Amino acid sequence: MDESIEWIKVHKLPDYANFSHEIHTNNGVGCESCHGRIDKMEVVSQVEPLAMGWCLQCHRNPEQYLRPNSEVTTMGYAYPEDFLTTNLARIISEDIQPPTNCSACHY
Repeated sequence: MDESIEWIKVHKLPDYANFSHEIHTNNGVGCESCHGRIDKMEVVSQVEPLAMGWCLQCHRNPEQYLRPNSEVTTMGYAYPEDFLTTNLARIISEDIQPPTNCSACHY
């Protein structure tokens, strides 16, 4: 029988916070960066705080967190030795500018 799995929201943001998966995944932020290794979870749970300070850490230093877009869904992605150099070049060439102003995420 092909029944869908019941969707239970695990990662909750306040109503006043705006978040787009598309912007993040299209710019190389891996699913496991925020959601953890869900492939190894018996029951999915929230592993990161998703608090403003946590998000800003990534927005201020995106070179530390990006991976190739083709790898955003890869669980256990291993960053190559030169990933910082590659990511810094990508940030410049693709004009990746994660916002740090309040209105980018808050209504």
